[in-house]
Amino acid sequence: MNKGMHFKSKLALAVILACTSSQALAVDPQAIPTESGFDITPLLTTGLKYDDNVTSVSSGEIDSWVLSIVPSISARLDDGVTVYEFTGGVYRGQYFDSSDDNFTDTTLGALFDTRLSERSKINLKGDFIWGHEDRGTGITEGLNNNQDEPTRYNTQTVSGYYEFGGSESPARIRFGAKYFNKSYTSLREITRFRDYDSWLGGVNFYFATQSAIIAVVETNMEKISYSENDPTADRDSTVTNARLGAEWEITALTTGEAKIGYQRKDFDDDNRESFNGLAWTVDMDWSPLTYSSFNVGTGRRAKDPLQNGDYVKETTYKVGWTHKWTELIQTELSYDRVEEDYVGVTRKDTNDSYEISINYAFRRFIDISLFATITDKTSSVPGIEFDRSIYGINFDFSL
Repeated sequence: MNKGMHFKSKLALAVILACTSSQALAVDPQAIPTESGFDITPLLTTGLKYDDNVTSVSSGEIDSWVLSIVPSISARLDDGVTVYEFTGGVYRGQYFDSSDDNFTDTTLGALFDTRLSERSKINLKGDFIWGHEDRGTGITEGLNNNQDEPTRYNTQTVSGYYEFGGSESPARIRFGAKYFNKSYTSLREITRFRDYDSWLGGVNFYFATQSAIIAVVETNMEKISYSENDPTADRDSTVTNARLGAEWEITALTTGEAKIGYQRKDFDDDNRESFNGLAWTVDMDWSPLTYSSFNVGTGRRAKDPLQNGDYVKETTYKVGWTHKWTELIQTELSYDRVEEDYVGVTRKDTNDSYEISINYAFRRFIDISLFATITDKTSSVPGIEFDRSIYGINFDFSL
């Protein structure tokens, strides 16, 4: 069977699966109140899935059943003026036939949001991840099973903003900043040149119109610094963005945002080619019926590559449909496309992903999810392209 026929047969199987099965609307968890004022909400997701290409290779595929266990907890206090929230979770993946791919990820998060007055507010947020990249993805893409374990990394993100102008004001201004750090902890002979941190600062302006549409002007600058110089050339750069657009929420019928502007990426090393061009983001939800909604979106930006090249010109497209057939059953269909044009090397990739699920709210505190994800990646570089299909069932539990 050729690749096209093989992929179409997988897609047909996924459609049949979606039309005869079920997944979850989202549990309605009951929080545990405490004397301190925090509401504690524990959750547990567990599932079983079949992955027919665990390491995302073009030949010599490894397939395996995978057991996932994801306990999480959140603590939230909201007094009407200030919100405090703390979250934590652990994600364990156990491969039955490929133990080299087992992983345990951990996440921690914190949020502080307070209104200083009717016209000003402060928002602070921190997220910390001890995560992994599957073998054959990210920095090990195209290595064709030549690594012994998933790639481990840590990330830290701290962000915040101060906003002046009330919700009814004709104009608002927001000053924001973000610090991000990523460091790999395994496969150091490969990953040592991809540890980096970035500092971002920006100002956004919001202007109310006569309708439910808010005009937006966004400006920011980001400084990206790598811990070690890449042998091919220094990757440190400065990224500047300026965009115009709109955000809207017209009753429950339609919500979204559309922004377009200019992005400039300047490298400290003149041996790397800079980027100057259009960048945009569009994300729209449309609900013609209370029980049915559509989502469409597209985006474009220049980003740093995890492998060779100066930068990647990335263009994304997505479309999705969610339909609630009854109070208990809901289906979700989505299609995502990512086009990557590498600058500095000869490489073009296209990644198509199809997701299908049916969600069944078995009880208020139990959801059952049956799902399928099919990925088809093509590339101008041999060894990068692959097909991958994942089918499975999840159970979400709450109190």
